[in-house]
This record gives sequence, C-alpha cells and structure tokens, in this order.
Amino acid sequence: AIGVTNYSVRHLKQLMKTCKIKPMINQVEFHPRLVQKELLEFCQKHGIVLQAYASLGSGDASQAESFFSFPPVKAAAKAHGKTGAQVLLRWAMQKGCHVVPKSVRPERMKENAGVFNFKLSSAEMKAIDALHTGTRYAWKGLDPDTVE
Repeated sequence: AIGVTNYSVRHLKQLMKTCKIKPMINQVEFHPRLVQKELLEFCQKHGIVLQAYASLGSGDASQAESFFSFPPVKAAAKAHGKTGAQVLLRWAMQKGCHVVPKSVRPERMKENAGVFNFKLSSAEMKAIDALHTGTRYAWKGLDPDTVE
C-alpha cells in the first residue's frame, strides 16, 4: 500500500494519472479551523483514507487559541459529558476521517479512546464546521511540490 502526506486534490489527481497503485491514505492537517471539505470528499470518492493529524491543535494553535475553548466544542462536551478532546476527535471521525491523537500519557490515551459511545448531532457538527477559517498550524506553507 502507498500512503502520502499533505497532498491536495491537485496533487492526488496528478499522482493518480501516472501511478499504477493509487494511494490508500493521505495524512493531512484537519481540525475545526482547517476543514478540508473538498479534499475529504475527493478522498472518499476515490477510496482513499483521509487521516487527520493535529485534530486537537498543535503547539502553534495552543498558543494562539485552544480548540477546547471554542463555544461549540465546550457546549457539545457539556451536553455529552465528554472532554473537548473527545468532542474534537468524534467530530473528525463523524466527518469520515481517521484520527491520530498523539499522547504519551496513559490517562490521555484512555480519554482519547472514549469517543465511541456517543454521537454528535447534526447541529453540533455544523456548529463545529462553522469554526473553519482555513488556518494551518502544523505545516504552514509546506507543499509536496517544494519538498525534496
């Protein structure tokens, strides 16, 4: 299997024109501030898993703003008796992404696993979707075209 990272729709189309084996996974930054709708839809249409990293924010994001403090995230967490992290992971999963939450702390690993026993409503999903600003925190400006 082949995997790619940070590929846009344009990159995937270029690759798929010439490759014999299409990529199975595309790992990209995906969170409420960067809802890559067109990319997600393209990947789903072509059977490519969109794997989300930085779903809970990154070092840059936490300094600028905490995703956990967004009102729709806080409201959903309260409504479901969950943490902001669990809401953010569940949101990405319900959008069709596979998530990669990073943690070395056993208590956070356990918390991150607590996303399978609740579902966000369509109103909660839309409220979190509305946080989109197109802001990248993890790999600002890193384009596969420019990486050697």
